[in-house]
Amino acid sequence: MKNTMKKKTKTKILVAGTFDIIHSGHIKFLYAAKSLANDSELIVVVARDRNVKRIKGHEPIFGETERLEIVSALKPVDKAILGLDSDNIFEILKVIKPDIVALGYDQKISESELITWAERQGLKLKIVRLPKFSAGISSSSEVRRKLMEKD
Repeated sequence: MKNTMKKKTKTKILVAGTFDIIHSGHIKFLYAAKSLANDSELIVVVARDRNVKRIKGHEPIFGETERLEIVSALKPVDKAILGLDSDNIFEILKVIKPDIVALGYDQKISESELITWAERQGLKLKIVRLPKFSAGISSSSEVRRKLMEKD
């Protein structure tokens, strides 16, 4: 007798970023992303070093493998992977095929461009822009500024 019950799959939620200096804003962002759906799988794409330099204009403090290891160890993260070695940061979406993409408040990605690109690829995504989680230092640039003040 064949089992016709369909196995319920988890909702795939994808976030992506540099995650160079982990701070409370990152942790709150990851928990908020994970909670966007019940029974979810949070997949974090850690930016490649060359893409960090290209997009942010500076080298990351920690290399991509170190950042991947750090992010992988965070409690809300179900899976962490390195981004593709490509100039098109959206290409990873064709590999992962997430249900939801959660964007940070400061990520310079146009939701409409992302949706248009995904539709052209045959992907159906929900895009959620999460707010800034402010309690203490909540961005890597704030951490850098604070460290410079100490010198």
